[in-house]
Amino acid sequence: MLPETEELAQLRKAFRVAFPIYEVMRTRALQLGKAQEASGVANLVNFILPRLTLADATSREITTPNNDTLYGSAWLDLAGGPVILTVPSLGQRYNSAALMSLTTDNIAILGTRSGAGRYALVGPGYNGPTPDGTQLVRMPTNDAWLLIRVLVTDRDDVAAAAAALREFKLESLPDNKPAVPVANAAPANPDARTFLAVVNEAIERSQDNAALIARTHAFYKQGMTGPESAFSPETLALWEQALPQFRAELKGGLAAAGDVIEGWNYPKAGVGDFGEDDDLRSLIALGGLAALPRIEAVYLSARTDAAGAPLDGSKSWRVRIPAKPPVGAFWSLTMYEADKDGRLFFVANDLDRFAVSSQSQHLRAERDGSYEIFVQASRPTGERVVNWLPAPKGRFVLVWRGYLPGQSLLDGSFRLPPVAEGELIP
Repeated sequence: MLPETEELAQLRKAFRVAFPIYEVMRTRALQLGKAQEASGVANLVNFILPRLTLADATSREITTPNNDTLYGSAWLDLAGGPVILTVPSLGQRYNSAALMSLTTDNIAILGTRSGAGRYALVGPGYNGPTPDGTQLVRMPTNDAWLLIRVLVTDRDDVAAAAAALREFKLESLPDNKPAVPVANAAPANPDARTFLAVVNEAIERSQDNAALIARTHAFYKQGMTGPESAFSPETLALWEQALPQFRAELKGGLAAAGDVIEGWNYPKAGVGDFGEDDDLRSLIALGGLAALPRIEAVYLSARTDAAGAPLDGSKSWRVRIPAKPPVGAFWSLTMYEADKDGRLFFVANDLDRFAVSSQSQHLRAERDGSYEIFVQASRPTGERVVNWLPAPKGRFVLVWRGYLPGQSLLDGSFRLPPVAEGELIP
């Protein structure tokens, strides 16, 4: 642990501005790299990259993935001109198209709440006309992320959900300038020089965003938005020493991003639309990158029971979901295990069951309409397996999602019962 000094405190502030940007660029590089391996085409920006199967225990591209929806991911480069997004009408099937800036703020959520439409996505410096038949959506950064979610009701519904996902369309205008590839590679665990190079290149690519440039330029002496010659070798050396500590400070992720009540963490209102709260932005970048804003989804997480005892697969636990939680779309309860860096991913199990939800046809309700979910590492015998959520043998994290939350979820008056220890089900 480095001694706390004013210099370290300023470096930490710079890191928390920079880290979400780095995580976006790292995820961008990872997904575009996999797309290039599969297609042979480099720099597949401004194309929807669909995942036509549900995420599983092998999914490692985005931290805290869901097992409720198919994903379609598109990395936007808006410097060359407008990109047209067509959002279809999918009837009663929940869907959302989240448009996120380089700094991980959700600028627009299109889909179920907005209805079908055609949208012209433009960068901060665009001053041309709005293309015919479209609504203008101005992104604050040229590099942006479109993440589409389409609900899957059960395994037999995957093909229909995939067909629905394919109805989303993205097209560049013929007169647009070619997209410019990113120069710097973004590994998972960069050294200080790489970290700063990736972040500074990303900021430079959105130089028309005066607010972003001004905000990051405040950390000029810490190495942001300026040439390497602008900061001392001692500063670079301090970055090298501090990066592991700064990352470790974020390992609480979702669980550190709100108030804990009877073991459940109720996140702050700024999730997904962070404003100037870089502490929250950085926590979510590590523990829940691409989280939707509260108006679209609420994420509650639990690492302990009401008494503070860690949730651990060596014991058996009960999670009670009240009848008819206040959601307009659906709810789900998902099991995660944290990796060494604090990112959350699914736990492999024989049933390939990573979540249960209001869409789970196998769940059996209690007489009052509530659900009792059995959480343990070993598979229960008999009928109770239908309400089993498999756990790892060690510590785990539960995340409850409520999509299109009602007022009592938004104002905090709705509470989930605490996770309670129970007898092991043989």
